[in-house]
Amino acid sequence: MILITGGAYQGKKDFAEKLRKQKYQAGETDAEVLADIHEIIAEELREGRDPWIVIEDRVQKQPGVIVTVNELGCGIVPMDPFDREWREVTGRISCKLAEQAEEVYRVTCGIAVRIK
Repeated sequence: MILITGGAYQGKKDFAEKLRKQKYQAGETDAEVLADIHEIIAEELREGRDPWIVIEDRVQKQPGVIVTVNELGCGIVPMDPFDREWREVTGRISCKLAEQAEEVYRVTCGIAVRIK
């Protein structure tokens, strides 16, 4: 699994697709992009479900998956309780994914830097 993080609209999806094409050409057929998991997390929280269970299941079923997630913890702390919970859960899940990932990248202004 590869994790790509960074701010909104910084080029994570484009970089993920570039990596996917490289992995696919290298013979790794499981190189799928699971984009914007922060949105999946929000949806699961709204439905009262544990988002980690859903994400962990998808990642385990596709070991070559490339995951993108927005960094949510670098701004102002939201006033809305749901938004604070979403931000915290997204950060914690991102940490778990980064620990498990073979590679981790941070993308800013379209430039990816490998951090693991």
